[in-house]
This record gives sequence, structure tokens and C-alpha cells, in this order.
Amino acid sequence: KGVSEGGFFKTADFVLSVFLLYSGVELVRAEKYPDDKNPNRKNFVFKKTGQLEELMNHYIADDPTVKLRKFITAQKQIKTLIYDN
Repeated sequence: KGVSEGGFFKTADFVLSVFLLYSGVELVRAEKYPDDKNPNRKNFVFKKTGQLEELMNHYIADDPTVKLRKFITAQKQIKTLIYDN
């Protein structure tokens, strides 16, 4: 679902990006997705932290517990990056 590059983790997965932002992983930037016909598609670049692997395991196992309002706020932040950049 993503690629590690140095101290960063990059993914184009929208829901994973929302979950990582919700979980407190620092979103460094959103980049245009290379070679894509959809101008709104982005790669989201997160700072790699010690908790990233554990969060990814929860996400992949489909067992994260979230507070809905906080999750929706993170979703709105990601959508803003998609459509305003």
C-alpha cells in the first residue's frame, strides 16, 4: 500500500492516508501522482516513525478503532490537499 524512502513513507491510498493522519503520523506533503491521467490523484508523504509499522499492521488487519469525528476531520484535511493543490 506504500513505499518507504529514507525517513519517509509514501502512499496514494486515500483511506490509509486518512488513518495515518488521524493516528498522529506527520503528513509532510502531498505530491502529484506520477504518470497519472487524473490530476487530483496524489501521493501522500508521511514522516516515518516507530509507530508506523504497528499502525500499518492494524490497518491491514482491519482492526483499527477510531473516533468518528476526529477521523472525519482527518478525511477533510486529506481531501483539501487533493482538491486544492
